Amino acid sequence: MLLSNALGLNVSQPMLDFVDIDLDLDFPLYVDPIGFVDPIDRFAEECQEDIQDFFQAVLQAIIDGDMARGEALLAALQEPNETHLGISVGEPRGRGIGAIQAQRLLENLRASPAARTGLLTDLTDCALFIDGIGADKVSDITTNIIRRHLIEYTQQQFELLGIPIEAEIPTGRLWVRGESRWETDRYDRLPLINGKRVLLIPKRYVRWKGGMQQLAMQYYTHFVANFIRDEQLRTDGHLVKVIRRKRGAERKVYKKDIKADMPPTKDNLARFSVENPRVYRDFKAAVTRRGSLGLRRLMELDGEPFVERVFNEELARVLQAIPSGRRDATAYHHTVAGLITYIFYPSLITPALEMEINQGRKRIDISFANAAERGFFADQRVDPFLLAREIIVECKNYAEDLANNEIDQMIGRFDPRRGRLGVICCRTVVDGNRLLERCRDAFRAQQGAILVFTDADFLELLNHHDIGRLQALDVMCRQKFRELLQ
Repeated sequence: MLLSNALGLNVSQPMLDFVDIDLDLDFPLYVDPIGFVDPIDRFAEECQEDIQDFFQAVLQAIIDGDMARGEALLAALQEPNETHLGISVGEPRGRGIGAIQAQRLLENLRASPAARTGLLTDLTDCALFIDGIGADKVSDITTNIIRRHLIEYTQQQFELLGIPIEAEIPTGRLWVRGESRWETDRYDRLPLINGKRVLLIPKRYVRWKGGMQQLAMQYYTHFVANFIRDEQLRTDGHLVKVIRRKRGAERKVYKKDIKADMPPTKDNLARFSVENPRVYRDFKAAVTRRGSLGLRRLMELDGEPFVERVFNEELARVLQAIPSGRRDATAYHHTVAGLITYIFYPSLITPALEMEINQGRKRIDISFANAAERGFFADQRVDPFLLAREIIVECKNYAEDLANNEIDQMIGRFDPRRGRLGVICCRTVVDGNRLLERCRDAFRAQQGAILVFTDADFLELLNHHDIGRLQALDVMCRQKFRELLQ
């Protein structure tokens, strides 16, 4: 049973920021720490800092010769069953790190040239260079280290969905950044569903197992082998073969000869990377820019085909069926949160409902983290005035036009730390020129930029599919922004 069904939600995976897990089976997905490297949003920043802190604690134990401490740090990493990720149907459980495996991993770390030379800086490096650490172990280790932030994220998403979490239960081990230790006696609010503890994972930070397993071969094939080939040709090395052709001799280096000369073992990759750190830096930069897991593949994990046109039509019908007015404000609010999660993903992520600011004196309907890597929202995040790290969304289920109060309310949400870009969602606009002038006045006064989205805007975007919708969204946002400048 999918989590959304167990909770009685009238939404599905596209409208959820997290993986809609199956409570009876484990999805063949893995938490991928590559997504936290060079973080953009606060959640990723916190996770990356904890991962680096833990990793440095283990390396420091090796440097100090305190193998017992290193083993204790690693042995605390147990299988995180509450995520329901990581094992295909029929595979055995028990992937946690026990005492014997912790000892073996620590020995592998100590013996690796990557560790001795400082090449290892995060868990992605371990997956490439350390024997015994693959996609499943990296995912388990990552989940354990960032559990504190996953708990906060889970609470945040349940609040967004309007589902209270009543019971406080043991959290499991939590990493204490700055103190190099595990905390073991914490209780916190965590959902228990059908007697099972649940921990939600943002869909932006999961990958297929195959994708992670292929990481080393991608590095070897596209970076290491290409570098060796170019160097062999430049220096007329021993792998260069001269091929006689009618048009003349041609010098070539074959990848099968490179592979025979330097097999793609983890030790070989580590030695090469120590000697050629720039090649490895280029590779890390490339994999860090990888896109998020495709929505279609997430939707079809439960075996059902995802027909996007049918889904979009149903979503449009749901939006149009909500009456205007205060009585249905909550239904409109939740529908808009789902719409933005679907349409604006992966630029806007991690929605939080009615976040308190200014010591609780003001509340925001929804706040999204701006994680855009390109396009309109990426531009506004680095704009020196807007600094749109978060996008504030207000939902107004009015039958009448927005007034000055709604514009002033949004302006009051802006600050330099969060940013000065907001979106007001409303049903329709009768006097568009008057509303636009109000938004222009705010922009001219350097109070912030406000974009207004109506039902008609959402319906237009739902008429586009996949990549076309992302392009249409970017065009629409830029057009609305240009109108503020006139």
